[in-house]
Amino acid sequence: MRVCLTEIHAWPRVVALALFFLLLTPLISPVAAEWEEDSWLVNIIGPERLAMGDEFGCHGIPDKDVRIEQEAIKECRDYLTQRTNASKWGGEPLSFGLPDGDVESITIDAVRSQNFLAIGHNELESVAYPEMRMFNFSGGSLEKSIGSVTQFNEAKNSGAEIINLYWQARNHDVVVRPDSELVSAIESTEAWFTTWGEYTSYHLIQKEFVSSDIGNETISVEFEPYSEISQAWYVPTTNVLTGFSGDVVMVYGDSGMLIELDAEEPHLQEGWRQEGDSLFLTLMPNNPVFVQFDANPSFNSTSIEKAGFNGHDVAITVTGIHTDDLFDWSRRWDDTPMRFTWLVEPREVLQFGWFLPTIAVLLALAAPVGIIWLVKNDRRAQQAVSVLNSLDNLSFAEE
Repeated sequence: MRVCLTEIHAWPRVVALALFFLLLTPLISPVAAEWEEDSWLVNIIGPERLAMGDEFGCHGIPDKDVRIEQEAIKECRDYLTQRTNASKWGGEPLSFGLPDGDVESITIDAVRSQNFLAIGHNELESVAYPEMRMFNFSGGSLEKSIGSVTQFNEAKNSGAEIINLYWQARNHDVVVRPDSELVSAIESTEAWFTTWGEYTSYHLIQKEFVSSDIGNETISVEFEPYSEISQAWYVPTTNVLTGFSGDVVMVYGDSGMLIELDAEEPHLQEGWRQEGDSLFLTLMPNNPVFVQFDANPSFNSTSIEKAGFNGHDVAITVTGIHTDDLFDWSRRWDDTPMRFTWLVEPREVLQFGWFLPTIAVLLALAAPVGIIWLVKNDRRAQQAVSVLNSLDNLSFAEE
């Protein structure tokens, strides 16, 4: 009779399986969500994006719903303001992205109390605060297979003054690719490429320019912004002046000469351009300028506010949603005319609770004990098999 070691080793296999499940336990143990800052807001990428004309706003705090925990609105604002300015036009953030779904007035009140003026939500059309502006994603997404040229063209042909699109570079662990055909269609559009805060401030402070003939073939032009909304940034705004003859020679002020803009210029800045007998003039508030003509302008001018910078009929914004890694979100967009409103949030980090250290200690103790136990039992089994086999051989010899 031969003895099989398989039956003797059945119990050690049970021990091995137990150890295996101990190794798996940390992977399925409860976790607590925490976060860490995105260092790119401060280093290299953040300053570069500000210089380009991008804007930083807020999208919340990981694992907190601002509709339930309103304090997360201030927490996100503090996170942002402690690390960067919101725009080249102003340090304080103006833009906040709300979560999808129903939003009650108490949440809107909490957002406004933190001096946000631009709110992103796909379903809200208006709020009780007349100075606040709502943004939805009428142009869709830049993501391949999600966004489309058709949707963008429909938004453009609708006659809307502004089209907003969104971009997310990574959805959990999935890398998102932009739709190159859609991006080309957007970039080739003659438009004012702007951001939420810039666009909102433009319309809040915009006012009719005041002009007067000072002789010597020169007129002076200036405007004082509306002052009711102190949180709005001071940005340049455009008026068109008509009712004069002659050609503009130059426009200058205390800060020097204003540049002559092309009709296609897409980015907000001070400047001027003449189109027939119309002068498109874009000025900073409280910054009077002088317009010199090549002849007596026969001045009888009328100033008309323009909804779009430089006379553009449509504005386009792109919003980077859930931006927790500015490098990852922005690295495809160094050479685009599009300007981004980066709704930032800290990067979520999963922290294990007390359960994990306990399992680690148990595993550290159980592993060597289990190995010693297995070795000893294996030796005993080998000895038992040797004895039984020798008896079996002895019985066969006697026969």
